[in-house]
This record gives sequence, structure tokens and C-alpha cells, in this order.
Amino acid sequence: MNQKVISATHIYILLIISTGFIVHVLSIPMLLTASKRDAWISVIFSSIPFALWILLVFYIYKKLNKNNITINSFLKMKYSILFAVVYGLYFFINAFISLKFTIIWAKTSYAFEVPNMVIVLSFSFICLYASIKGIRTISTIAIFILPLVSLFGVLVGVGNWPNKDFELLFPIFEKGYRDSLQGVAYACSGFFEIITLFFLSPYLKDKLKMKWLLLVGLMLVVLTLGPLMGALTEFGSVEAEKMMNPAYEQWRLLSIGQVTRLDFLSIFQWLSGSFIRISLSLFIAGKLFTYKENKRWILPAFYLCLILAVSFPWDATSFFYFLKKIYFPINLLFQICSLLLFLLLIHLKGDRHEE
Repeated sequence: MNQKVISATHIYILLIISTGFIVHVLSIPMLLTASKRDAWISVIFSSIPFALWILLVFYIYKKLNKNNITINSFLKMKYSILFAVVYGLYFFINAFISLKFTIIWAKTSYAFEVPNMVIVLSFSFICLYASIKGIRTISTIAIFILPLVSLFGVLVGVGNWPNKDFELLFPIFEKGYRDSLQGVAYACSGFFEIITLFFLSPYLKDKLKMKWLLLVGLMLVVLTLGPLMGALTEFGSVEAEKMMNPAYEQWRLLSIGQVTRLDFLSIFQWLSGSFIRISLSLFIAGKLFTYKENKRWILPAFYLCLILAVSFPWDATSFFYFLKKIYFPINLLFQICSLLLFLLLIHLKGDRHEE
């Protein structure tokens, strides 16, 4: 059966929505607590290593494509089970973090009286259905979602313009450069997730292009910088730092004429991003474990574990502490190690081809 069912456009959109969820939702609170008023400077600084990262990722992609090497190459190696477990666990954790944060936000924002299990089960079953249907379904849904998500983002950014005070962005480096550099690490931890494209390339019918990957990178920077600067100019650094989700809080300020409380639109934004990220992550994890044979129980098993893990009591404060001190630093280190692993694969496979 031919697995090449999506185009490069699909991958660009999946990267924007999936990676955009972490940089737009998860990274911003971490940036504000780490760099405070200078958080927006951290994002600008991080665009330099991010651009270099994209160039390196594209270089590896080209080499892999030239030598006809895919993720399947790893799964054919001697330690294929170890590879499947490590990366399957990585994508499972990504899905867990996304769903857990979504549940915390839903309970504190609009679903106060709805039981946790109702939210978890209903959303998980929707994501499970998409994961089972496959990458083509997920990417097709993403194409329809992206224009609406982008439109709503522009709406809240432009609509809140009268509420912005850009003087609140200054002075910069008031307490030195250290906080800004720390923020760069948090920003890059999210941005560097575009290495997910290596796991999507086996389903690609055509080829990725450098200019479009750079455009994806620019959009991810804007997705981070826009709401981050919005939070700082609308609430100030002190208040913005206290917020669990500054991007959502900006919707509470938005009004168009006599129409207020437009924050329901942000629910669509958030759930759309979370849906794509969770269903895509567990689709990839499932494929890593079903390479040699079709095991239909793998995906339901992953989702059952996800439901049980998310249902475990974990208060928002300690969860945020985990994200800041453990998840984001390890996520950054893991992605750097992954890129080095792909470079090693290129070297090993390249030598064999030359022989």
C-alpha cells in the first residue's frame, strides 16, 4: 500500500499548527516567568539559532531524501525497538502535556462544573478517531482549521490595538542580559520541534522547499511574538507573568462595538491546535510501534494510557513548575540529540552508498 498520501503543503500546515500550539500556548508563560519584560527580546534573539536550525534540518532532509533514507531506516536497524520506544514515548509525552494543559485551561476558563472525565473522554475520542483515520485526514482537517485560527489571531491582535501601551516594552535589559538568554532557550525548545518533519516525510508525495520552511519558521516566530508583545503591552510584565495563559486573557479585553466577550473564539483556536497536536503525535507514536505488522490495538492502548495519565491529579502550580524546570529544558536537549542522531545516520548510510 502506498503511504505517500500528503503533499509538502500539508506538512507546512501541520508544523504551523502543531508546533504553533506549543510556542503560542505553552512557551509564552515560560518566557514571561524567565525573561519578564525582555521576553519579546528573547524571541527575537532566538530567531537567529532557529534560522540556523531550519537550514540544518533542511540539509539533513535533503541528504536523507537523496540516499532514500527515512524513519523506516531506523526501524530496520539492530536497535529498532529502542528507537521506537524512545521516540514513541517522546510523542506520547507531547500529547500528554498538550491534553493536560488543555484540561487545566478548560476547567479554569469555561468548564467549571463539567467533570474532568467528561472533558478528557470526549476530547480524547475525537483525537483517537483522527489518529486512526490517518495522516491524510489529520492534514486535511488542518488545512481547513488554519485560515480560521489565523483570522481569529489577527482579529484579537488588531482589535486590542487601543488597549496596547508599547511603552511597557521598555526599558530593555533593565536587569542585565541573563534573563533574556534564558528565555532564548525556552523559545528554541518550542521552535526546534520542526524536526517532526522527519517523521512525516515518509508520507510525502513531493519534496519540501527551503523557502517555504523558512516561511514556516517566520510564522512560528510571529505566533510567539504577537501574543507575547500583546500581553506585555496590554497587562504589563508584572501582571502578564502571573497569568497562566496570557494569549487567552487578551480575548477578555476584546470588544467590537457593543459586542463583548468574544473569548469564545479562542476556545476554537485552542482546541483546534490541541486536537491537531495530540492526534498527530499519537499517530506518529502508533506508526513507530506498528512498522513490521499492523497492530490495531496500539493506538487505543496509547489513548487509554493518555486518559489514565491525564486523569491523575496534578495541580496547575506544580504542573507549570514541571514544564519550566523539566519539560522544556529536556525537550530542547532531546531535539539537539535527535538532530545529531540523524546526522550520524546520514554519515553511516552515506558511507555504505559510496561503497
